[in-house]
Amino acid sequence: MSSTTPDSQRLFFALWPGAALQEIIDSRAHKLIGKRAKRVPAHNLHITLAFLGPVSRGRRDCYEQAAAGIQSQTFTLSLQRIGHWPKPRILWLGPSQQPELLLTLVQNLNAALSLCGYTPETRPYQAHMTLARKVDRPMPVREIEPIDWVVDNFALVESVTAEEGACYQVLDRWSLQHAT
Repeated sequence: MSSTTPDSQRLFFALWPGAALQEIIDSRAHKLIGKRAKRVPAHNLHITLAFLGPVSRGRRDCYEQAAAGIQSQTFTLSLQRIGHWPKPRILWLGPSQQPELLLTLVQNLNAALSLCGYTPETRPYQAHMTLARKVDRPMPVREIEPIDWVVDNFALVESVTAEEGACYQVLDRWSLQHAT
């Protein structure tokens, strides 16, 4: 069941790792949780920057123009903390400390999207990658061997709900600038 209309798409902006990094993270998740929970498929692993929800074509055009104007630098994201949030029942992977350049990217993206009518999340941003859903047994937050990711772009992604779960498709990408 989808919450979109025929004239809208369910969209979000995300950091989208390449297939090789997705496989490394998926392999690590398999070792950590095995079959105790429903793991997110490797090809769906990402870190959401801004969830837009159902978006009309006109609004999507505005969001894409806003994203194209973002000026931000590449950064390294070290994923080394795993934990569990009981309310959404997810197992997540994230950084111990969020890089300042990541927080600046989120802030700049939110400000640009706001000009198109987007209302940013009010809670403080917390970068995380959902590894598994419907996790009922709590797992304490703990440090793991770091997985370093050089983030050099961000993406606009469509979420399509199917019987087997959400399927994500990268629609466009914007490069981050290399530090000089």
